[in-house]
Amino acid sequence: MSFSKTNDLMNGCTITRTNNSKVTKSSSSSSNDTDDIIIAISTRDCRDVERWKLMPSITMNEGEGEEDETNGSALRHSLITLDLNKSRYLTKLHPSVCQLLNLQELVLTRCERLETLPTNIGNLKRLEVLDMMDCSQLKELPDSIGNLQNLKRLSLGGHVGTGNKVLEYLPETLGQLSTLEYLILDKCKALKCLPDTIGNLQQLKVLNMRECKCVVELPESMLNCRALVELSLSKCVALKELPTNLHQWSSLEDLILTKCKGITRLPDAIGNCKRLALLDLRACKNLTSIPSSVGSLAHLRLLDLSACKKLVELPSTLANLPSLEWLDISNCQSLQGIPDSFETIKTVMIGWEELDSNSKKSAAS
Repeated sequence: MSFSKTNDLMNGCTITRTNNSKVTKSSSSSSNDTDDIIIAISTRDCRDVERWKLMPSITMNEGEGEEDETNGSALRHSLITLDLNKSRYLTKLHPSVCQLLNLQELVLTRCERLETLPTNIGNLKRLEVLDMMDCSQLKELPDSIGNLQNLKRLSLGGHVGTGNKVLEYLPETLGQLSTLEYLILDKCKALKCLPDTIGNLQQLKVLNMRECKCVVELPESMLNCRALVELSLSKCVALKELPTNLHQWSSLEDLILTKCKGITRLPDAIGNCKRLALLDLRACKNLTSIPSSVGSLAHLRLLDLSACKKLVELPSTLANLPSLEWLDISNCQSLQGIPDSFETIKTVMIGWEELDSNSKKSAAS
């Protein structure tokens, strides 16, 4: 079925057209201008009764098995954005999606019943963004995803709902995504590991693995991701340690380890992450110490140690941090005291009074 013969299926969709002189948006699939070219289709403003239960073919005539020359062929070459946000009744995409040769952005957010992608998704050679946030039933990614040679952003999991509890593995072909800059694996709660090939992602800048609860370790090959600027491992509760040679992440600025209860120590090499500006260790409740090498982080501005309940002492070298603007040690119940050298950074500390008060009470008793 084609869009020309099934305009009722396009009701409620926002259609973006261009005729080389202007870009217009409308909620109709018809146009009076024969020069208009459809460049984007969005279901964001659809009413629930208008949402597809079975996705129609984009390029074929209904029952004829032939390409629709008037609309299908044009869409194959013109469509840049396909936004199927909240298409919550779809369990799969129509294979004709893989024929959209110039598609740059495929948005599948909140497609809550979507289980997999077409096996030929790798045909979308110009795709730059593939957003599958809140696709809670997505079980796997096809191997052909490694053929997306222009992909810059890949997003999985969920920041609105409970995330994804069924995706256990990523294909090894993920390492072929040579242009990938952002890999979002938010709340992929069943994900067991990252593929060893992740080290091939030389352009990767941001890796967000918040609440990937089953990941025990990071592959050693990941140290080859030298462009990495932000690494978020918040609530990766099974993670035991960071790579010993993490200083190889020479571009790293933000390291977020909030509520990583399996982490007991940090590698000494963290002091050689020269660009590190934010180190978030909030509620790492089994962290017992901070390496003195952290005092060598000349660009560190934010250090959050709040609720690190087994942290016993702080290295005096933290007072040497020239760029420090925030140090939170509140609710560090096991902390024995504060080095005298910390007087110089007292004004940027949160929790100083709390700890000082507890120390005086202990001395009095």
